[in-house]
Amino acid sequence: MNAGDLAYRTTADPLLRLLSHGFATAYHRPPDAVWRAPYAFRVAAAAVPPGPPHTGTATRTDWFAAAGHYVDVAVAPRADGMLRCGSFNHPAGTAELPLTGPAARAPGWAARPYAVLRALAAAGCGRGGADLQLNAPLPEAVGLPVAEPLECAVALAVAGAHAGRGGCPPDRAQLARLLGAAAPGDDGLRRAVLFARAGHLLAADGRTHQPLRAPDGSPDPRLLLLTARLTTGGDAGADGGAAAGATPSSVATGLATAVREALRAGAWSAWWPGTRPGRSVLLLVPRDRRAAVRTAAADAFRHCGLPVPRILRIAVADAARREA
Repeated sequence: MNAGDLAYRTTADPLLRLLSHGFATAYHRPPDAVWRAPYAFRVAAAAVPPGPPHTGTATRTDWFAAAGHYVDVAVAPRADGMLRCGSFNHPAGTAELPLTGPAARAPGWAARPYAVLRALAAAGCGRGGADLQLNAPLPEAVGLPVAEPLECAVALAVAGAHAGRGGCPPDRAQLARLLGAAAPGDDGLRRAVLFARAGHLLAADGRTHQPLRAPDGSPDPRLLLLTARLTTGGDAGADGGAAAGATPSSVATGLATAVREALRAGAWSAWWPGTRPGRSVLLLVPRDRRAAVRTAAADAFRHCGLPVPRILRIAVADAARREA
């Protein structure tokens, strides 16, 4: 698919069409390419059934996976050493920043991508600059980290846009090391974004894959991401949730109750998607118990006086890729 006419392709993903149109509107030219990088998450050791003997260097408890939800980046190269970047998530925060010489002050949302692209330029790739338009459609509240997929997406997009224009673009292993040095973060999540396989978990070494299996060997286990909603004032949710605002304490109680009831309804395991507790938990669920688990979790929140949680199905997806 050609990125230049992506906005007019009625069969294309609507989010990619919107991104391509937004890029053309902002920069008065079509993008050269559109890249898509998956959100990534940790997988608890309890959710990973024993597999073949592990011969890698990572411990068996460090597993990661890519979610079937994506950060999207449209790109076109420049030749003046400048980065122009905008984001659908921060429409008033566009910026024009130099990739070489003294660094400029970037908007908060762009600080980490800017650091990554300056490091890429210092390594001899993408020094000419680029125009970027970004979209991270999942709200931060769902608990899937956005920093790592966003950094990977912009690095892949700019490196790809300058491939063949001088210098040697880094491969994905080199890119992972460069990202880790430029913007400290979760290297396991980055490796999942760059090297994941559909239906598989990835060890922290970035090389060892294992299929996501059900503990009892049944086929097609499902992942559900359960996220507590926060309300304000006395406004009842349209989904029939509670009217009162939620507090951190009540959210923690609601999540704990929902996890307990989901496990009673047939879920195999539950864990935090990130490194610390938050407003979301991941549930590993048998295919034939998905509806029962969803109902049990929703009822648990209602009984705690909280709005019905957001429940999102998570597919274990492939790594970042060029879409157009």
